[in-house]
Amino acid sequence: MQIYYSTLTKNIYQPKDIANMLGCSVRTVQNYCNNNLLKSYRNAKNRRLIDKQDLINFLKSLDLLIDDYQNNKSDIIYARVSTHKQAKSGDLDRQIEKISSFAITQNPINLKIYKEIGSGLNDNRPKLLEIINLILQNKVNRIFIMYKDRLTRFGFNYLQTICNAHNTQIVIVSSEENEKSLQEELAEDIISIIHSFSGKLYGMRKSIKHSLEQEFKDN
Repeated sequence: MQIYYSTLTKNIYQPKDIANMLGCSVRTVQNYCNNNLLKSYRNAKNRRLIDKQDLINFLKSLDLLIDDYQNNKSDIIYARVSTHKQAKSGDLDRQIEKISSFAITQNPINLKIYKEIGSGLNDNRPKLLEIINLILQNKVNRIFIMYKDRLTRFGFNYLQTICNAHNTQIVIVSSEENEKSLQEELAEDIISIIHSFSGKLYGMRKSIKHSLEQEFKDN
């Protein structure tokens, strides 16, 4: 019996799950584990469990896995600049061109391009949120980015963890970013933070002033 990749929807399996999948007994699956043919571990309640990737490796070793999964996934190019000024100067287009040239050499699948103008500190970028949603739906194979901070200035490891959980690979095309451009973007991000906090502080002061005036009138 062969198993379709797309049917493996759980992250953790019990021996009985695999037995039902293969049409064999639970004892047979346990023997696979005892003989180190199928990697497993025990939880706090001493129950034997098998991670999805270990099950995939096991099925592949027996030539039982039909990889229909990739057809439902896409490779994605994500490019970002912080300002419209950078976009108008051609920085965004050059970034896409460089990433595309690299991605083509990697046998891309259903390649899609996402480009965005926004600060790397902004956690509400529409295109990035759209990509994250696709990752959660297991629809992304690889994300090609020019530099690590194109995804985010901070919290990259969080995104990496999400991607790993959904078998999505982040491919960083270059580790060398133009120092001048980096400094300019950091300056823009810092200014953006200052403006944001200034606006919030002004709003707080205005609210407090209004409350005090109202309280004075009431008294």
